[in-house]
Amino acid sequence: MIIKYGMLLTLLIAAFTDAAQYSGPTLFLDYQPAEQFQNPVDAFMYFVPLNSLSGVRTEINPNTTFTAGVVNWQYTPGRKDNFTLSCDFEITGAGLYTVTYDPAEMIDMVHQRYPNNKTLTNLLDWIRFEGDCKGRIEASGCGQGNAAVINEVTVSFTRDGSKSPVVIAIYDVSDDNRQFRYADKINCIVARVNTLTFKRSEKSPRMGIELASLKKANQSEGWFSSLTAMLANLVLPPMPISEIGHHTMLDFGLALYQKKSSFTFPVAKTLRPPAEMAAQASAF
Repeated sequence: MIIKYGMLLTLLIAAFTDAAQYSGPTLFLDYQPAEQFQNPVDAFMYFVPLNSLSGVRTEINPNTTFTAGVVNWQYTPGRKDNFTLSCDFEITGAGLYTVTYDPAEMIDMVHQRYPNNKTLTNLLDWIRFEGDCKGRIEASGCGQGNAAVINEVTVSFTRDGSKSPVVIAIYDVSDDNRQFRYADKINCIVARVNTLTFKRSEKSPRMGIELASLKKANQSEGWFSSLTAMLANLVLPPMPISEIGHHTMLDFGLALYQKKSSFTFPVAKTLRPPAEMAAQASAF
């Protein structure tokens, strides 16, 4: 009998350990004022590495004090069981949170997509969260109760005229004797991101992006960078993302619709320990 219980305990521990390996961080959705926030910024922003198609690593400045959470919940019914959900969120504190994309994997991925191109363009270098944030998550769908389906989720990092703290860096690389090297990157651009949009689709998963500003890395941000972003938004195509990240964002919208108290992300398999990040170069 003791042996039987011992085996059962071993199986339960193994099952729990195995399940933990396939779970990312849990985001608490208490719909409370900022003073009650429990979530660190890397838990709230975990969808960024989760949506990546190439390896990434995350870095949090040691002095970072960001905490994040959803502060309210508003449901608006529409025609024929359609509905819209709006949840304001806030990230308070100070510091720096950065997701850096593995340059070797990024260059390899884009090169395979465009094998005949002499220049690879718009490669992601990093995404950075650099200040407090007042944002909004909006989800739209149809149905009721357990039969509800979320068709679109938009994450906006600007609310009530606030400035988005989310900045991305992109670059190009040209071949040099059939080699693409990160060290030789050109046309380095920095853009401030206002919104990210995830839509249910039969096609390959994509993420829409709306920019607040767009400038060269060595230039200052001003009215011209805002104008450039406005023009870019007219032609900027949605970017490819991972299937698991795409599905997770729609599932997150459903969790908000159901007003759940927490949401657990799946594991982002693209996350790399810092020591395992490839060298800043790649050759083909």
